[in-house]
Amino acid sequence: MNTTSSTFERDSVTPDAGPYTVVGGNGVDTESKNRPGLSIVLVNRGSRQFRRDLFDELCKIGAREVISLESSPCPYDVDALVRRHENLRFIVFSRSSNTGARIDAAFREAVSDHVFVLHGDMTLKAADISSRVFAKIADRNRVCTVPVFRDGRGELLPSVIGPVPGSKGQFDFQPVLPESRELPTLVPWDYAGIYKKDLHMAVGGFDARIEESWWQVMEYGMRCWLFGDGPVTHPSLRVGYLDYSPSLDASTGAGYRRFFLKTLAIRFRGGMARLPRARWWAYMKFSGESATSSRETWKEIRHWVQQNQYRFRRDAASLTRQWDWGNGE
Repeated sequence: MNTTSSTFERDSVTPDAGPYTVVGGNGVDTESKNRPGLSIVLVNRGSRQFRRDLFDELCKIGAREVISLESSPCPYDVDALVRRHENLRFIVFSRSSNTGARIDAAFREAVSDHVFVLHGDMTLKAADISSRVFAKIADRNRVCTVPVFRDGRGELLPSVIGPVPGSKGQFDFQPVLPESRELPTLVPWDYAGIYKKDLHMAVGGFDARIEESWWQVMEYGMRCWLFGDGPVTHPSLRVGYLDYSPSLDASTGAGYRRFFLKTLAIRFRGGMARLPRARWWAYMKFSGESATSSRETWKEIRHWVQQNQYRFRRDAASLTRQWDWGNGE
């Protein structure tokens, strides 16, 4: 392979995507970051069926770059693809890691101030992200603007998620169909959306300790809303799936328990957030972890809450009570 590659390894006690290699991008000024414009991050899952038409379409959008996220070993046709498109880069990860961790690594590499995250099994036409649509989204200055989605048959998906009171006062969520106006949503559906990079990184990005995709995006969206401003759909931003949309697993495992402590267990009083000691016993009862492991998780998240106590603007209970499908406030 005669393409130029660079290898990066982050030294941190915090879990991340690990070492990776960047290949291609000869036409991208990687020294200048956060410039006005759009970077596209393509998350590939399943088989490596590289579709030249997909890259051709994405590179026609007018983005500063297209970044494709891959697992090692480096795909065989990268050399031909990066020679065909000078603004196409591949990030090849050398170890297994979750989707949120990989996306955050791509955010650190991206040169633009807005990043559009898509999956390789999604379809997008250049007309669906015109300069006019992007300008309107950029002017809103939202942490994340989420598309509306259709499946492989062209049917609209209920991808707008809102909080509702559950049984015995517990938190629950409800999916509904998008409308012809902007709607708040708890999650960037399937990670897809146009993110304002500095706002995304300022709230801490995705929690790489959560392995389950559903709870990773739910914790992210809830955290954004609890901090003040969260994801919103945009009716003119349209994305489709090549086939049926992937099934989303919302079963309550380790990721849910971490989501619970960082969002649902928080209490907001007197302009600050806290994690009440009483929540420790509920966590101990249902965590399924050893006493030592659950204690370490509790201490870590309680410390995080203390560090961010003045960033919170509400708790999950008040968010649910105040939720308005018109503006989320």
